[in-house]
Amino acid sequence: MNPKLAAIMELARRYNYDPGHAHQVECLAGTLFMELEELHNLDRENRKLLEYAAILHDIGYYVSAKGHHRHALNMIMMEPLTELTREEKMIVANLARYHRKSPPAVAHTAYGILSDEDKQRVNLMAPILRVADALDRSHEGGVQELFCDVREDSVTIYVGAEKELPIETSAVERKGDYFRQVYRRDIRVNVLRPRLPEGQANVADFAFEGVR
Repeated sequence: MNPKLAAIMELARRYNYDPGHAHQVECLAGTLFMELEELHNLDRENRKLLEYAAILHDIGYYVSAKGHHRHALNMIMMEPLTELTREEKMIVANLARYHRKSPPAVAHTAYGILSDEDKQRVNLMAPILRVADALDRSHEGGVQELFCDVREDSVTIYVGAEKELPIETSAVERKGDYFRQVYRRDIRVNVLRPRLPEGQANVADFAFEGVR
Protein backbone atom coordinates (compact mmCIF):
# COMPACT_ATOMS: atom_id res chain seq x y z
CA MET A 1 0.00 0.00 0.00
CA ASN A 2 1.41 3.41 -0.94
CA PRO A 3 2.07 5.85 1.95
CA LYS A 4 -0.71 8.26 0.92
CA LEU A 5 -3.35 5.54 0.83
CA ALA A 6 -2.04 4.09 4.10
CA ALA A 7 -2.49 7.48 5.78
CA ILE A 8 -6.01 7.82 4.40
CA MET A 9 -6.91 4.33 5.61
CA GLU A 10 -5.50 4.99 9.08
CA LEU A 11 -7.64 8.12 9.34
CA ALA A 12 -10.74 6.31 8.07
CA ARG A 13 -10.36 3.48 10.60
CA ARG A 14 -9.76 5.89 13.46
CA TYR A 15 -13.16 7.43 12.85
CA ASN A 16 -15.02 4.13 12.44
CA TYR A 17 -15.75 4.44 8.73
CA ASP A 18 -18.13 2.04 6.99
CA PRO A 19 -15.70 0.01 4.84
CA GLY A 20 -18.36 -1.62 2.67
CA HIS A 21 -19.93 1.66 1.59
CA ALA A 22 -16.70 3.67 1.51
CA HIS A 23 -14.84 1.27 -0.75
CA GLN A 24 -17.85 0.76 -3.00
CA VAL A 25 -18.04 4.53 -3.50
CA GLU A 26 -14.26 4.60 -3.99
CA CYS A 27 -14.55 2.02 -6.77
CA LEU A 28 -17.55 3.69 -8.39
CA ALA A 29 -15.95 7.13 -8.27
CA GLY A 30 -12.72 5.84 -9.80
CA THR A 31 -14.60 4.08 -12.58
CA LEU A 32 -16.77 7.12 -13.31
CA PHE A 33 -13.63 9.28 -13.41
CA MET A 34 -12.17 7.03 -16.11
CA GLU A 35 -15.41 6.79 -18.05
CA LEU A 36 -15.84 10.58 -18.07
CA GLU A 37 -12.23 11.43 -18.89
CA GLU A 38 -13.21 13.09 -22.16
CA LEU A 39 -15.33 15.59 -20.21
CA HIS A 40 -13.01 16.58 -17.36
CA ASN A 41 -9.53 16.02 -18.92
CA LEU A 42 -7.93 15.52 -15.51
CA ASP A 43 -4.91 13.27 -15.04
CA ARG A 44 -4.75 10.00 -13.10
CA GLU A 45 -3.27 11.65 -10.00
CA ASN A 46 -6.55 13.48 -9.57
CA ARG A 47 -8.34 10.14 -9.71
CA LYS A 48 -6.38 9.10 -6.62
CA LEU A 49 -7.46 12.24 -4.75
CA LEU A 50 -11.08 11.53 -5.69
CA GLU A 51 -10.75 7.97 -4.41
CA TYR A 52 -9.20 9.17 -1.14
CA ALA A 53 -12.13 11.57 -0.69
CA ALA A 54 -14.55 8.72 -1.38
CA ILE A 55 -12.99 6.65 1.41
CA LEU A 56 -13.30 9.56 3.85
CA HIS A 57 -16.52 11.19 2.70
CA ASP A 58 -18.66 9.91 5.58
CA ILE A 59 -16.20 10.10 8.50
CA GLY A 60 -18.12 13.14 9.75
CA TYR A 61 -20.73 10.72 11.09
CA TYR A 62 -18.25 10.16 13.93
CA VAL A 63 -19.23 13.63 15.15
CA SER A 64 -22.84 13.85 14.01
CA ALA A 65 -25.07 12.69 11.17
CA LYS A 66 -26.32 16.24 10.81
CA GLY A 67 -23.85 18.22 8.75
CA HIS A 68 -21.52 15.24 8.49
CA HIS A 69 -20.12 16.55 5.20
CA ARG A 70 -18.91 19.72 6.95
CA HIS A 71 -17.55 17.70 9.85
CA ALA A 72 -15.60 15.56 7.36
CA LEU A 73 -14.05 18.70 5.88
CA ASN A 74 -12.93 19.95 9.29
CA MET A 75 -11.64 16.57 10.43
CA ILE A 76 -9.50 16.13 7.30
CA MET A 77 -8.23 19.71 7.43
CA MET A 78 -7.12 19.30 11.06
CA GLU A 79 -5.14 16.14 10.36
CA PRO A 80 -1.39 16.45 9.64
CA LEU A 81 -1.56 13.92 6.76
CA THR A 82 2.08 14.68 6.02
CA GLU A 83 2.12 12.07 3.25
CA LEU A 84 -0.05 14.42 1.16
CA THR A 85 0.91 17.89 0.03
CA ARG A 86 -1.07 20.78 1.48
CA GLU A 87 -2.86 21.20 -1.83
CA GLU A 88 -3.75 17.51 -2.05
CA LYS A 89 -5.15 17.49 1.48
CA MET A 90 -7.25 20.55 0.80
CA ILE A 91 -8.68 19.05 -2.39
CA VAL A 92 -9.55 15.79 -0.59
CA ALA A 93 -11.17 17.74 2.26
CA ASN A 94 -13.22 19.89 -0.11
CA LEU A 95 -14.35 16.90 -2.14
CA ALA A 96 -15.54 15.18 1.04
CA ARG A 97 -17.36 18.36 2.03
CA TYR A 98 -19.17 18.67 -1.30
CA HIS A 99 -20.36 15.08 -1.64
CA ARG A 100 -23.78 16.39 -0.60
CA LYS A 101 -25.84 19.52 -0.03
CA SER A 102 -24.71 22.90 -1.40
CA PRO A 103 -22.15 23.08 -4.23
CA PRO A 104 -18.81 24.87 -3.86
CA ALA A 105 -18.93 28.61 -3.25
CA VAL A 106 -16.16 31.18 -2.81
CA ALA A 107 -17.88 32.26 0.42
CA HIS A 108 -16.96 28.85 1.88
CA THR A 109 -13.55 29.52 3.44
CA ALA A 110 -11.87 26.17 2.75
CA TYR A 111 -12.91 26.37 -0.90
CA GLY A 112 -12.34 30.10 -1.29
CA ILE A 113 -8.64 29.87 -0.37
CA LEU A 114 -7.92 27.30 -3.09
CA SER A 115 -6.03 28.36 -6.18
CA ASP A 116 -8.11 28.79 -9.33
CA GLU A 117 -6.67 25.54 -10.67
CA ASP A 118 -7.57 23.61 -7.53
CA LYS A 119 -11.05 25.14 -7.44
CA GLN A 120 -11.55 23.78 -10.95
CA ARG A 121 -10.35 20.32 -9.90
CA VAL A 122 -12.88 20.32 -7.05
CA ASN A 123 -15.61 21.64 -9.37
CA LEU A 124 -15.03 18.79 -11.81
CA MET A 125 -14.66 15.95 -9.31
CA ALA A 126 -17.26 16.80 -6.67
CA PRO A 127 -20.17 16.00 -9.04
CA ILE A 128 -18.57 12.62 -9.78
CA LEU A 129 -18.30 11.83 -6.06
CA ARG A 130 -21.95 12.80 -5.57
CA VAL A 131 -23.07 10.45 -8.30
CA ALA A 132 -20.86 7.63 -6.99
CA ASP A 133 -22.30 8.08 -3.51
CA ALA A 134 -25.82 8.05 -4.94
CA LEU A 135 -25.10 4.78 -6.75
CA ASP A 136 -24.66 3.14 -3.33
CA ARG A 137 -27.40 5.05 -1.54
CA SER A 138 -28.73 1.87 0.07
CA HIS A 139 -25.23 0.86 1.24
CA GLU A 140 -25.86 -2.61 -0.20
CA GLY A 141 -23.17 -2.64 -2.91
CA GLY A 142 -25.75 -3.40 -5.58
CA VAL A 143 -23.76 -2.00 -8.52
CA GLN A 144 -21.35 -4.65 -9.76
CA GLU A 145 -19.99 -2.84 -12.81
CA LEU A 146 -20.71 0.26 -14.84
CA PHE A 147 -19.89 2.13 -17.99
CA CYS A 148 -21.05 5.45 -19.42
CA ASP A 149 -22.48 6.47 -22.75
CA VAL A 150 -21.44 10.10 -23.18
CA ARG A 151 -23.43 12.21 -25.63
CA GLU A 152 -23.49 15.93 -26.39
CA ASP A 153 -26.49 16.50 -24.13
CA SER A 154 -26.52 13.51 -21.79
CA VAL A 155 -24.59 10.87 -19.88
CA THR A 156 -26.24 7.50 -19.39
CA ILE A 157 -24.70 5.32 -16.69
CA TYR A 158 -25.26 1.64 -17.45
CA VAL A 159 -24.91 -0.36 -14.27
CA GLY A 160 -24.76 -4.13 -13.91
CA ALA A 161 -26.78 -5.36 -10.95
CA GLU A 162 -28.61 -8.53 -9.94
CA LYS A 163 -31.78 -6.59 -9.10
CA GLU A 164 -33.44 -3.29 -9.85
CA LEU A 165 -31.97 -0.33 -7.96
CA PRO A 166 -34.85 2.10 -7.35
CA ILE A 167 -33.15 3.77 -4.37
CA GLU A 168 -29.94 4.38 -6.28
CA THR A 169 -31.73 5.47 -9.45
CA SER A 170 -33.79 7.99 -7.50
CA ALA A 171 -30.70 9.21 -5.63
CA VAL A 172 -28.80 9.88 -8.87
CA GLU A 173 -31.79 11.85 -10.15
CA ARG A 174 -31.76 13.99 -6.97
CA LYS A 175 -28.01 14.34 -6.53
CA GLY A 176 -27.30 14.76 -10.23
CA ASP A 177 -28.22 18.43 -10.33
CA TYR A 178 -24.66 19.58 -9.68
CA PHE A 179 -23.39 17.21 -12.36
CA ARG A 180 -25.89 18.71 -14.81
CA GLN A 181 -24.77 22.20 -13.86
CA VAL A 182 -21.05 21.52 -14.25
CA TYR A 183 -21.06 19.22 -17.26
CA ARG A 184 -24.14 20.69 -18.97
CA ARG A 185 -25.53 17.24 -19.65
CA ASP A 186 -28.47 15.35 -18.27
CA ILE A 187 -27.55 12.24 -16.30
CA ARG A 188 -29.55 9.05 -15.99
CA VAL A 189 -29.10 5.46 -14.88
CA ASN A 190 -29.96 2.34 -16.86
CA VAL A 191 -29.87 -0.88 -14.82
CA LEU A 192 -28.77 -3.96 -16.74
CA ARG A 193 -30.03 -7.24 -15.29
CA PRO A 194 -27.98 -10.45 -15.56
CA ARG A 195 -28.49 -13.12 -18.17
CA LEU A 196 -27.13 -16.63 -17.82
CA PRO A 197 -25.20 -18.14 -20.73
CA GLU A 198 -27.41 -20.30 -22.96
CA GLY A 199 -27.69 -23.88 -21.79
CA GLN A 200 -25.86 -23.10 -18.55
CA ALA A 201 -28.64 -22.26 -16.15
CA ASN A 202 -26.61 -23.43 -13.17
CA VAL A 203 -23.49 -21.46 -13.96
CA ALA A 204 -22.81 -18.88 -11.28
CA ASP A 205 -20.98 -16.41 -13.53
CA PHE A 206 -23.11 -14.18 -15.68
CA ALA A 207 -22.82 -11.39 -18.19
CA PHE A 208 -24.91 -8.24 -18.44
CA GLU A 209 -27.02 -7.42 -21.44
CA GLY A 210 -25.39 -4.66 -23.43
CA VAL A 211 -22.22 -4.42 -21.36
CA ARG A 212 -19.25 -3.69 -23.58
